[in-house]
Amino acid sequence: MRILQGRLLGRLLTLGFDLNVEAQLDAVTLEIVKTSGIEGESLNNEQVRSSVARHLGVDDGGMPTATREIDAVVEIMLNATYHYQ
Repeated sequence: MRILQGRLLGRLLTLGFDLNVEAQLDAVTLEIVKTSGIEGESLNNEQVRSSVARHLGVDDGGMPTATREIDAVVEIMLNATYHYQ
């Protein structure tokens, strides 16, 4: 799965920065929502995307504000998966 994500993101680099950022936000959001679902937790997709955007310093486009719980899950996932700091 990660190899396919890497290939997709690599190809998106040639399409322009804005599309690349959107694709990255979508991919990370989907990964966090699906991983949480496997663990039995259902997260609001829009709140997760908003939190991911905020953590990465990207405009969230006026998406709903994430709860503290979602922010915590996003931060943990970013730290564990992407070595975000």
